[in-house]
Amino acid sequence: MDIKDLEIKKLKKEISVASIKQYGFMLLFLAEIIFIAAIFIDFFGVKNPFASDRSEDKIALLHIDQPITGKYIEHLIASVDKIKEEKAYKALLVDISSPGGSPSASQEFAEYLKDLNKTLPVTMYIDDMAASGAYYIASAIQPIYANKNAIVGSIGVIMPHYNIGELAQKVGIREETITAGKFKQPFSLFKKLTPENKAYIEKALLKPAYKNFLEDVAHNRGIDPKKMRNFAEGKVYIASMPEIRGILVDEITNLYKLKEQLRKAYKDAEFEEVGRRERPRDLFNLFFDKGIEALLDTFDRSGSLR
Repeated sequence: MDIKDLEIKKLKKEISVASIKQYGFMLLFLAEIIFIAAIFIDFFGVKNPFASDRSEDKIALLHIDQPITGKYIEHLIASVDKIKEEKAYKALLVDISSPGGSPSASQEFAEYLKDLNKTLPVTMYIDDMAASGAYYIASAIQPIYANKNAIVGSIGVIMPHYNIGELAQKVGIREETITAGKFKQPFSLFKKLTPENKAYIEKALLKPAYKNFLEDVAHNRGIDPKKMRNFAEGKVYIASMPEIRGILVDEITNLYKLKEQLRKAYKDAEFEEVGRRERPRDLFNLFFDKGIEALLDTFDRSGSLR
């Protein structure tokens, strides 16, 4: 390679380095412009022309579709707690399809939703059923939207008692329970409920629980308890019945219509499900899917709101 070739090669290298430096300065200058523009857009609220039109806002969709138990409510509260501090979530839509359950768990979640509604708007929809404890929860949020065929109501308290004494005698089973205190064991599966014990259970458990249930629902709905009592004798109603409009239900609609209404209200926000918990589909759950879990959860308390 002669001197001329070496000089040409050196010149090409210098030109290449100069080009790289020139492009580097241009890219650095462009990055500075983009950075300054981003600050300007953020500070003055100017719409970013490069931003996607898709909304980043979200509406949480919470399905309450199981019997109300203490553990289930703990799960729902934990699920909502995870999202309520995230700025992307602008509202919560509660979709209820539950036969009810524990009175204490129902009251806990009703109060939780009322407090949540102060910071995160909550919308209440009854899809298939909001009976007893589930209606307790539904009453916490106003207005109540419902499918026209939804079952609502069943405001009352029940404590089941089964007497298998005769069967036990036939198979040779005998109960021998030791107690101290006249009313320590007010009823037993192996004995007939005495009038005295029945009166005690009604006075000490059922009537106080019913009073709390009735007064809380009446207060939540803004209705005089005396008027609410007419709809709180354990009866169930179809949501579209005219006599319960404004009492148990406010507006008849469908879930998809309600979701579209909320999307418009929150600038095309996307729905995201939270708190979904699948139950095992074994034979036990297939036969007892309508409340046995709630019954077992509350058997030793004040009775199931069913």
